[in-house]
Amino acid sequence: MHIGRQYQFTQFLGWTKWEAGYLIAWSLFATLLLQVSHWKFLTIPAPLLTIIGSALAIILAFKNQQCYARFNEALTFSAQLNTNSLILANKLTSTFGCLDSTQTGPRLKEMFYRHFAWLTALRFFLRERKTWENALEPGNVKFLAKLPTPESQSALKDELKTYLSDVELQKVMAHRGDKEAFILHGQYEAVSDLYNKKLISEYILIVLTSALDELARLQGGLKRIKNYPYARNYYSIAVFLVMIFVGIVPFGLFPYAQELGKSAGIEHWTAWLNVPFSVIVGWSFVALEKVGENSSNPFEGGANDVPISSSARRIEIEMRIMLGEQTDLKPIEAKYNILF
Repeated sequence: MHIGRQYQFTQFLGWTKWEAGYLIAWSLFATLLLQVSHWKFLTIPAPLLTIIGSALAIILAFKNQQCYARFNEALTFSAQLNTNSLILANKLTSTFGCLDSTQTGPRLKEMFYRHFAWLTALRFFLRERKTWENALEPGNVKFLAKLPTPESQSALKDELKTYLSDVELQKVMAHRGDKEAFILHGQYEAVSDLYNKKLISEYILIVLTSALDELARLQGGLKRIKNYPYARNYYSIAVFLVMIFVGIVPFGLFPYAQELGKSAGIEHWTAWLNVPFSVIVGWSFVALEKVGENSSNPFEGGANDVPISSSARRIEIEMRIMLGEQTDLKPIEAKYNILF
């Protein structure tokens, strides 16, 4: 997530330099063709340009609104993850504080650490690559070259060693399904074990499992956003219309560029203004499409991600403090105004 005041214009240009290069090359080719050949029948009528441009603007507005809604929903889930984690921690500490500490002390720490393991497995899952994501596009690769995500710098097994026993770690890593779901199931089993051993009442059992239920719902919501892309039909039609529009723009603006110099008899020179005019118009629509698409996958490891890694770290720090531990963990800091 970008947490600065705004992106710099040079960053946007660097991010879209490949598209800008294509636009410049195509505009030069179209202008040269029309200037040399004098084939006026190749020019595009203004009404056609207006109709396609209007349709494209509506499609992009709809698409970007939906992409932002996905990002905002993911951000809401991230905030709820923090809240519900602290609710679980408070319920555990208040419940276990009423019991014999010689019996429940190790169990409390075990459940806290299992929650840290769940957060770790969840964020690793959310950072997995999907075929429809944009992090590997040329513009994004260069832009993010100096901004690796925390998950790309370590392995899940190595991080889980910090929180789980060797036996439980082996079970988690051997599990063929979703590891975060398996770890959360372990929390349910731990609470059930406390009840079966008569260490907690049925009421406390319900209270603790309800807190776990909320985490399970959040997990499902986060995984839904991760596992399913923004509708590909709307994405595809937006891309097709952008390609068509930027392709015909130089042929539509050429007569107007010539008209600027006709009264002074320099229309052959002003015709070349068609190049910057076409590039500016085309780049505006291309950039709008890219902004929307790069906001539609909020966990792909890009600059516009929801900072799930930072959220998980802050949750762990707060819960360790509640557990009475001294920790050297520090919040993840933003780099170049980008927070993961």
